[in-house]
Amino acid sequence: MVALVLGQSNAANFGESKRVAGPKVLNLYKGRLYRARDPLRGANGEWGSVWTRLGDKLIAERLFDQVVFVPAAVGATEIAQWAPGGLLHEWIMNAIDDAKKSRLKITHVLWHQGESDGVLFTSKADYKQRFWAILASIRAKGVGAPVFVAVATRCGKYAPNPEIQQAQRELVDSTAGVFPGPDTDQLDESYRYDSCHFSTNGLDVHAQLWVAQLKAYLATK
Repeated sequence: MVALVLGQSNAANFGESKRVAGPKVLNLYKGRLYRARDPLRGANGEWGSVWTRLGDKLIAERLFDQVVFVPAAVGATEIAQWAPGGLLHEWIMNAIDDAKKSRLKITHVLWHQGESDGVLFTSKADYKQRFWAILASIRAKGVGAPVFVAVATRCGKYAPNPEIQQAQRELVDSTAGVFPGPDTDQLDESYRYDSCHFSTNGLDVHAQLWVAQLKAYLATK
């Protein structure tokens, strides 16, 4: 598995505790493979991530022999910044180029973003349009991998945003290679150390939700 992981803080390194994954879980960054250890290279946070946990769980479940994460995630970012013309769009393109130069084929794209757009009250139409523009750029780069979209809008004092949640659910379209990721909005403040970012237990539960979605997808193949 070579997973391009995209999004904002809960896809980056803003979890409560750091972790070192097992030797079969790797982190690609600027042409080099590293053992996956928090904080993962390619994301801007300085603490723990869901991905080191997810990688070990996927190996333990014998779903993959090896897992490589290629992160492009930045905290407190809205989808417009990741779309073509946005300040961070090149982060995605550069991560894809990095994988290509390293002769690694991206097999999965994991999208966990939406908290900022929930706060900003981005419309459902705008969120979907920007996501499809991002996906078009990814496909134009030759990445045909399935894309998994998490439901993610919960953060701090702001309640989950139903419009962004609905946008994320409506993006699922198997003909376009887009599939459901986990609904992480179901993880309330008891799973978050600051009411937004995941606690140590929250990171573990978050990772298990990703495992369930990936297993469900694999079961259809």
